[in-house]
Amino acid sequence: MTMVVQVSHTWEIIDFYGNANCAGFLQVPIFVLGVALLVISVLGLMALFCRATPLQRVYLWAMFLLVIVLLGFTIFSSLVTDKGPKETDSGRDQSKLQDFSGWLQSHLVNEKKWVSIKNCLIEARVCQDYAEKLSALPAHVLLEMLVPLESGCCMPPSNCGYKFRNSTFWDAPKSGLGSKGDECHSWKNGQGTLCYDCGTCKAGYLHQVRDDWKILNIFNICFVIYLISILAFGFFYWPSAETNLL
Repeated sequence: MTMVVQVSHTWEIIDFYGNANCAGFLQVPIFVLGVALLVISVLGLMALFCRATPLQRVYLWAMFLLVIVLLGFTIFSSLVTDKGPKETDSGRDQSKLQDFSGWLQSHLVNEKKWVSIKNCLIEARVCQDYAEKLSALPAHVLLEMLVPLESGCCMPPSNCGYKFRNSTFWDAPKSGLGSKGDECHSWKNGQGTLCYDCGTCKAGYLHQVRDDWKILNIFNICFVIYLISILAFGFFYWPSAETNLL
């Protein structure tokens, strides 16, 4: 049962940060964590069936270290995702990059990493799917239903004054852009450009990562509680009376 739960949690984590979320920066550590969970699970089964004292000792201390690592990751991710924009009822509201923690900005959407993330978002058809939905629904309805990633990457910044024409085209205001910042000039109607280089797109991506991490933290907390219960059972009720694990 222990191994089934650990494998299940490993798969949840890997699936959570697959290519669909364009979170390649976590693939290596998540893979390492998954391998560690599988090795520890197999070690636990061997220790249980072989009743080998050294294996029992190694298994329990490995479980203890795993609990510490998961707790550390959960606390860290809670701290770096604590800062962020308030949730709004309207999909029109775009997140701002400065609303997120400095760590998320410098480590997840820096210039070097953003190139690969942007390409992933384009390949994932984030804005093509948005355009298809917009073609099927009235604009005023869909614009209220957008997630931050769509409103940040697939629409021009709201302060620029662009006028909506159709699902794939926005007109620049004849009176001039509402802001002289680089954000407004980053917008292009081409499907390969749009607002992928805008700060609002990076903010929308961080908004998704932040929400995903919060959900993942709930899974991790439940899993840590489960591991602690297994540790308690192992230290005090392991079926080997002669074993002194401490």
